[in-house]
Amino acid sequence: MRTLPAWIYVALTTIVLSSGATAQQAKNSQQKSAPAPKGPTVSKALLKPLAAAQDAAKKEQWAECISQLKSVDGQPTNAPYDVYIINDILGFCALRANENALAIASWAKVVDSEFAEGTRAASLRKGLLQLSYQAKDYAAAVSYGRRLIELGTADESVYLLTIQSLYLQNDFKGAEALSATYVTSLETAGQTPPDMALQLYSSACIKQDDDACTLRALEKQARYAPKKETWPNLTLLMFRTGGEANTLNVFRLSREMGGLYRGEEFTEMAQLALEKGLPGEAQSVIEEGKAKGVFTNKSNADLASRLLASAKTQAAADKPTLLMQDKEAAGRKNGEVEVRIGAAFLSYGDYERAVTAYERGFGKGNIRNPEEARLNLGIAQLKAGSKEAAAATFAAVKGDETLQRVARLWALLAK
Repeated sequence: MRTLPAWIYVALTTIVLSSGATAQQAKNSQQKSAPAPKGPTVSKALLKPLAAAQDAAKKEQWAECISQLKSVDGQPTNAPYDVYIINDILGFCALRANENALAIASWAKVVDSEFAEGTRAASLRKGLLQLSYQAKDYAAAVSYGRRLIELGTADESVYLLTIQSLYLQNDFKGAEALSATYVTSLETAGQTPPDMALQLYSSACIKQDDDACTLRALEKQARYAPKKETWPNLTLLMFRTGGEANTLNVFRLSREMGGLYRGEEFTEMAQLALEKGLPGEAQSVIEEGKAKGVFTNKSNADLASRLLASAKTQAAADKPTLLMQDKEAAGRKNGEVEVRIGAAFLSYGDYERAVTAYERGFGKGNIRNPEEARLNLGIAQLKAGSKEAAAATFAAVKGDETLQRVARLWALLAK
């Protein structure tokens, strides 16, 4: 059996000894004929077996403790407080004897008792949640977990076991909803969600074949605890849902985050950059792919070589004229020309000039795709070392959902 968390083993002094003390107090009060103590007391007939159970528990004689308590459990003359005390101690002794089924059955009788004050009831529910989970009674585990959450007494272990229990019942929608709520609550409180919660969130979405849900979950994972597969998976889903207009933007993000692994990805990105009139970017992409050794088959290697040759030829003709183009664009009233110049500077790694050109373009207006231009301005600012400005620019990107997601993910690097 797996070792249970320490919080399940409620201190002997707070369960057994306090209950036994109640019995002893009642006995003493009878002997001295003193006024009845305040609060509930056990019945006189239970004093001897409870004292014996207490003594056995002190000596860690769990079987004897269980035997003494079973001998008086279920008697029709037992008052409600008798039932509470018997089963509370019985649950503890059963747990220590590794009789988990008996511990569950016993504590289930007292967890909602009027005599179980708030802290005690919460401790019992956490124990029952863990024990039910270990017994693979996931429905019961969910019930105890949800009650703790409802009462505001749930901690990280409660949330994670409850989400896992939903997941293991194939209630992926429920697991997604609870994990999303938990992650959001931690973010709102300025805390970092645990890795397991993020993994359960994304896995529950994947099980439902819900791309939108999976994207939301993977974005959270990328923010707080990225795995090796996080960025490739995000890239794939953004390609699937983002449309052709955002393909190069997604490639740029994935490349920056180390999410490109296959030669085909590098060649496709380079081709898109050439189509956009950005030979400098195409050249750097292919050179990076070659350095990483991703062009592993002849056809792919040949394509990469052709693309590299083309990019170098175009760059050789384009780059020397760029400063003159920039000077001419500064005198025009059309912001679209400035944006194109900014994109060219960005592709060659001249980030300061790229920022200047983009900012002039926004000042003039008439930009064909202002949100994409804003995204690229943020990238240029980030690469130029202006993280605060980049963060503000990324936050200002609106446009479609994919473009906003790309901007949010770029913003992770601006922190």
